[in-house]
Amino acid sequence: MSTIVLTVTEFSRGLSDFLNQVQYQGQTLDIQRGKRVVARVLPAAAPGGFPLDRLDDLLLKGPQISGSERQSMAKDVGALRSNLLTRDDPWAS
Repeated sequence: MSTIVLTVTEFSRGLSDFLNQVQYQGQTLDIQRGKRVVARVLPAAAPGGFPLDRLDDLLLKGPQISGSERQSMAKDVGALRSNLLTRDDPWAS
């Protein structure tokens, strides 16, 4: 699917309709101010992705893992968390 390019004014005037296109049709929108794209609106979850709010349920119903596998997984999750916490905040001034 191609990307729709809109001005900020067009986007604000048709916000609800454009968000419906994103949600129900998987459309991507590029929002321009002047000649520069300043924002991109795209579907929140990729088709076929796994929703993180169901992770606990998956882990409870999934295969049982050994103690060493749990420790290894905990170490991996800890590394991921520390990586997320040390990233620069893109919104910081």
